[in-house]
Amino acid sequence: MIRFALVTLTVAVAFASAMFLSTARAQTPGNAPPSVTGEWTGKYICTQGITALNLQVASTGGNAIKATFSFGPVPENPEVPKGAYEMRGTYDPATRSVKLKGVKWINAPLGYVMVGLDGHMAPAGQKISGYVPDLFGCIDFEVWRPVQLVG
Repeated sequence: MIRFALVTLTVAVAFASAMFLSTARAQTPGNAPPSVTGEWTGKYICTQGITALNLQVASTGGNAIKATFSFGPVPENPEVPKGAYEMRGTYDPATRSVKLKGVKWINAPLGYVMVGLDGHMAPAGQKISGYVPDLFGCIDFEVWRPVQLVG
């Protein structure tokens, strides 16, 4: 009976130590969640078809972020006009969740409306993908950090 209690206590201590070490490792600067700030380029799909998307994201404190959503033509859909608007939203580093809503037009093409983005950043921090929640006919988006050439 004493041996069983000793083995159980040893397993419990080992489990608690493993949990502490994994929590400590998750909080080290080398394992910090990727930042969402900076430039992102890609595409989104709405009623006008596939459309170029450029996001310039900046932190405004805490989990709050702001962005400029710029859109325009792509080779497979050259008739899309250029436009841009400001966005506000949140980035949760723990879940890598990004939520943005359009708030103010910078350049509004006739017949276009602002849409939001509801996405998730990939673990390596190089891609955000998700869906466009605000408008019937809009489906998804995907943006990447520009490739940095080392010279």
